[in-house]
Amino acid sequence: MSQYISVSGTILRIESQNNTASQNGCSLNLVMQTQSQGLIQAVISGSTYVLGCQPLKVNDHVICFYSSLAPVPLIYPPQYRLLAVVPAPNGTQAALDVFTWIPHSNQLANPDDTLRLNLSAQTEFTLPNGQPFAGSPSGHLMLVTYRAATRSIPAQTTPDKIVVFCEG
Repeated sequence: MSQYISVSGTILRIESQNNTASQNGCSLNLVMQTQSQGLIQAVISGSTYVLGCQPLKVNDHVICFYSSLAPVPLIYPPQYRLLAVVPAPNGTQAALDVFTWIPHSNQLANPDDTLRLNLSAQTEFTLPNGQPFAGSPSGHLMLVTYRAATRSIPAQTTPDKIVVFCEG
């Protein structure tokens, strides 16, 4: 099972989160309507990666990622501290995971082999700051966006964009 969990929904409200003087204005609380969990609260901090670095707006459909290892307060609606947010218009799908090469193929797979990436010349590889990534993506945490995937097991897709997060 992946360490990274996704939740998608529509933003209903965006509120400033002012819990400490030093963090005043540095965090936002998204109130979202999801199909799977109903209402949720999603906290965006200064370190949350937002694909395209574009401001989020009420009524935007987004895919949010949080860590399954992070503590979650036992409140309703649930509140998640987000690692990444992907604006998802027109059926955009996304995955956040560490992908590795499958031997003797041009495919990358996530750890539980539920998603395989078929790379093409049109697949765009970037760093979080928008600069091109030129190394081997295998073994890195990656945010992958795509439009469609097969219904096979494992699902396969040709990504539109891959953001590679290099540690250190």
